Amino acid sequence: MKLLTQLLIAAATSQALAKPHQHGQRHGRHAAKREASPAEALVAAAVVTETAYILNGRIISEHDVHEGIKNGTLEWGPDGGLSSSAVLQVAAPTAVPVLEHKPEALAQKQEAAQVEQAHTPAVADSPSPSTSPSTKESEPSQPSGGHGDCPDCDKEFPNGELSCDKFPKGYGAVPIGHESLGGWSGVQIAGTVSGAGMNDIKTQTKNTCANGPCCVPGAFCSYACPNPYLKMSWPKLQGETGQSVGGLKCNNDGKLEMADGSIAKTLCGKAGSGTTVKVENKLSQSVSICRTDYPGTESETMPFTLKPGETGELASPNLSKYYQWQGKATSAHYYINPQGVPEKEACTWSDESRAVGNWAPVIFGTSFDDLKPGQERYGYSGIKQNELRMTDKLNFAITFTGEGIRSPCTWDNKKNVFCEGKDCGEFKGCTVSLADTN
Repeated sequence: MKLLTQLLIAAATSQALAKPHQHGQRHGRHAAKREASPAEALVAAAVVTETAYILNGRIISEHDVHEGIKNGTLEWGPDGGLSSSAVLQVAAPTAVPVLEHKPEALAQKQEAAQVEQAHTPAVADSPSPSTSPSTKESEPSQPSGGHGDCPDCDKEFPNGELSCDKFPKGYGAVPIGHESLGGWSGVQIAGTVSGAGMNDIKTQTKNTCANGPCCVPGAFCSYACPNPYLKMSWPKLQGETGQSVGGLKCNNDGKLEMADGSIAKTLCGKAGSGTTVKVENKLSQSVSICRTDYPGTESETMPFTLKPGETGELASPNLSKYYQWQGKATSAHYYINPQGVPEKEACTWSDESRAVGNWAPVIFGTSFDDLKPGQERYGYSGIKQNELRMTDKLNFAITFTGEGIRSPCTWDNKKNVFCEGKDCGEFKGCTVSLADTN
């Protein structure tokens, strides 16, 4: 039996609905081994990357960095990093299960010092006024009707035929314009490669490839797939210190090819069909739910935007069938932005001045645990506060509904609490589980 989780986003908490469903599809990103126990509260873990800038031994804000670049007191180095800056990485694990994954910092990269800190999930205050839309919203980058139909996703990719300087259209991948990378969601270039992995991995930005193509020989060029499809291409060899790398390889001849770790011959595919996760927007404004580019730059650039009244399907992988990080299964993670934020502002690496992008108030994780053959399998979906936004609350309610849901999970924006069943708290997340008895 395939399972359905319905995620309702509305102005007020909705009643749980029991809806049996006989067909579905799934994909995902990163999670850990989960022991399915109804008595145990499982929180969908999410890893958040925080970029810090250090100048002369002192941390300075991203705002000061950008101001310094504008007025000439700071400048980008030839490697795309900020002169005199270093990047700190912060992994933000939650309770159970712990997401064992070290994200690669995705802003301007330089030789980095890595620091891991544990944060207690927290909820926030009222959203800042700046989360109101300031420009016309972008059209959603998803299949027609939001139902996951993508005929081009079944086309085999022609290795070695298409040039790296043009985004490959007609094979299911969705070009992302707002990143200014020629349609790519991210581009990574390893400085050195050894048997242990890639090192000195640089991430292209619009500043580092402004005068030419971003996807160049030797690079791994990542791309978005329409929900509920997932990227199928990444190299076997990953970052030596835990960085994930993903996308098509630009070979020495300047041609695109599926990387040697690919799990399909197509750019986009479905990593299992254990659960179907759908989102229904009952608000008066659009909502952008942005998936992280993983494996890859790990920025939340994969767009999924629902207009008022629309329903769409999200990727939720079978853990046994998708990307393995250091031998560990991975799940899909999304950042839920306040309503009304334009997609181009919601699904990009942002700064701390607004609760959008990587600073969005709520993180959503989902996967289907099929790692133990012969045992009961479970679908898991959960929400939690973004630890980087402990003083901002999402400005609408979230409710999970579906047939056979255990420990109903909600975000109540009126009371500012997450609730798992009747267990509610301001500083906790919640997870629903659904058992597949077949």
